Amino acid sequence: MHPNVFLKTFWRMDVKPQIFVAMSFAPQYKSRYDAIISPAIESIAINTVPLKAYRVDTSKSGDSILTDIMEGIAHSQMIVADVSTFGTDAQTKQPYRNGNVMYEVGIALACRQPQEVLLIRDDNDHFLFDVSTIPHLTIDFNNVQSARQRLQDELMARLRERQYVNDARVQMAIAGLSAEELTALKQVAEYAPGTVWGRKDTGTVDFLAMVSTPRLLDKGIIQLAGRFEVGHPAYHLTPLGMVVAKLVQSGLREFKADLPVETITEAIPSANQSDVGEQSHALEPATEPDSHGQSSPPAQ
Repeated sequence: MHPNVFLKTFWRMDVKPQIFVAMSFAPQYKSRYDAIISPAIESIAINTVPLKAYRVDTSKSGDSILTDIMEGIAHSQMIVADVSTFGTDAQTKQPYRNGNVMYEVGIALACRQPQEVLLIRDDNDHFLFDVSTIPHLTIDFNNVQSARQRLQDELMARLRERQYVNDARVQMAIAGLSAEELTALKQVAEYAPGTVWGRKDTGTVDFLAMVSTPRLLDKGIIQLAGRFEVGHPAYHLTPLGMVVAKLVQSGLREFKADLPVETITEAIPSANQSDVGEQSHALEPATEPDSHGQSSPPAQ
C-alpha cells in the first residue's frame, strides 16, 4: 500500500505501547538490537504500561511488509532509526547508509513530529544533507551498559517533549469538521477522559446526532463504548477526539464576512494560538451510567 493511501485511510491518533525500530536486519546488527535497543525501550513504561520494541518481520514481503511499516510508524509512541554507515560505495569510496532504513525515516519525518523521531548511529562519517539538521545520537555500541542507558535517557526525554496539538492528524481532523460536528464536540468537550455519553431515544428525530455521530465515528474522533441500560448507544472521545474537542472549545479562528479570500492563509489554530497542553493517551475507566441510562455528566 502506498504511504499516501495509508495515511489518508487508516491514520489515527491512537498510538500503541511500542516504539518502532527501523534498522538493518544484517547479522552484525542483531546483537545491538538484542542487548541495547530492545532492552532500553522495554525498560520504559507509560502510565504503568511497559513499552515494546517493534520491528517489521523480514519474513513478510510485498504489500504486507509496507503496510506493517506504515502502521508501525504511524501508531507507535515514537520511532528509533539506526542510520549507521552500512558500507562504502565501490566507485566513489564514500560511505552510505541503509536505503530501506532511510525510506522509513522519510515516512516518519513526513507524518510525525521531529521529537518523535530519534536517529542513532555508531559512526562519525559525513551525514546526509537531508537529515543533517535532525537531532541524532552517536552511540558506542561496544559499551553495552553505557549505550543502553544513554539510549534510554534520550528516549524518555523525547517522550516527555511530545505535543499532539500540532500533529498533522489533529489539523486534518479539524479542517474536515462540519457545523453539526462542531456543535456536537462543543457539547462534550468538558467531559473527563473516559466519560461515556449518548442521546436517549425520545421518539423524535435528533438531526444533530443523526448527522454528526456517523461522521465522528468514521474520523476516529469518537468510539462506541457500549450501551446504556435503557438501550441507546454509549460513546466516548478517543485520544484524537479529546484534543480536537478542546481546540474546538477554545475557539476557532474567526473571519470578517468581507475579508478577501486570498488573504485567508491559515484557519486552523496551532499550539501557540491555544492554551491546550499535551493530552494523555490513556483513557480512564468510563463513568457508569445512572439508573436512567444517562451518562455523567449528561449530554446537552
